[in-house]
Amino acid sequence: MIEIVLYRIVMGSISSISNLEANILLIVWDKSRVTTREVHEVFLKKELKEKDANFTPYTTIMATLNSLARKNILKMDKSQKTYFYSARLSRKELAKSIIQTVVKKLL
Repeated sequence: MIEIVLYRIVMGSISSISNLEANILLIVWDKSRVTTREVHEVFLKKELKEKDANFTPYTTIMATLNSLARKNILKMDKSQKTYFYSARLSRKELAKSIIQTVVKKLL
């Protein structure tokens, strides 16, 4: 019952996500369960490959993962020394929530 209530709260409240949040979510959905370090390493590899001089700081990745967890888009497992993150919403559920919120604002 609590899961259903939480699901309804989450599904109607997300109006948008940033490019950084979207890129992090793609990594989480791809790997299922990640740490901040794992996400940061993916970003570094991509940035090095693209020869991008503006590296995304570890602390920015950490803060964004925490923000996504506060928004109930990610689950945060704090049971170990290292925090693990996994998706609370599928790609389809997140897209549906954003579309529903935008439509409600327009109507």
